[in-house]
Amino acid sequence: MIVERLVFQAKYGKADELVKIIKEGRALLVRNGYPDGRILTDLTGRMFTIVWESEFPGMAAYEKMRSRVFKLPEFGPWFNKMQPLIEAGTTEFYTVE
Repeated sequence: MIVERLVFQAKYGKADELVKIIKEGRALLVRNGYPDGRILTDLTGRMFTIVWESEFPGMAAYEKMRSRVFKLPEFGPWFNKMQPLIEAGTTEFYTVE
């Protein structure tokens, strides 16, 4: 089992708006087979940080799902709504022990 962590650094004061759009995207992806994950916001550390975590059986399952959702006609317009709100971001993968 692996955990995918998408870590977003929202532009100053834009975290609430970004969380709303991420939740819309999560609903879109879950409707299309993506595993339901959780969305976390900072309490300490860098301000305006949002983390979206999802679990997959392994990297092959992740890659297959990623390819599938990137082809959804709704994905591009949703992703384009996020871009102006994001300062930076990373994708992290962890093995669940």
